[in-house]
Amino acid sequence: MKRICLLLIISLTAFGGFAQKNHPVSWKIDTVKIAPLTYELKLKATINEPWHIYTQDASRAGMAMPTRIIFEENNNVELIGATREKGIEKENGETSSYYSKEVTFTQTLKLKSKEKTDLHLTIKYMVCTNQMCQPPSSKQFSIILEE
Repeated sequence: MKRICLLLIISLTAFGGFAQKNHPVSWKIDTVKIAPLTYELKLKATINEPWHIYTQDASRAGMAMPTRIIFEENNNVELIGATREKGIEKENGETSSYYSKEVTFTQTLKLKSKEKTDLHLTIKYMVCTNQMCQPPSSKQFSIILEE
């Protein structure tokens, strides 16, 4: 009985290791100071082929989940305008638009004071191919901003 349990545990561990694939989207964050107390936050997604992620526009995402960037409340940070996105947009039928290969989301931020500030954000998105989608993904990031 012990041998059977041990064999079962080893088999499940081995198959579990093969089942784990690298996630098809990787994220890189960069901040660029554009004026005193003002920054551009750039969130670049690199997407492995044949995968894609959807735009922020929920009306064009169809049944898929649009990409959402959620900034945690911070009294020292003011978001200037909406989050912009730039990449090569592809149409999937008439209802949804998505990005393949890469997309950069840009948000302008203004600090209200010169004190060191921790900004926390979450990116929620869905990665799909033309045949299937993975469950929605969520990535959390923390950025330190200081004058």
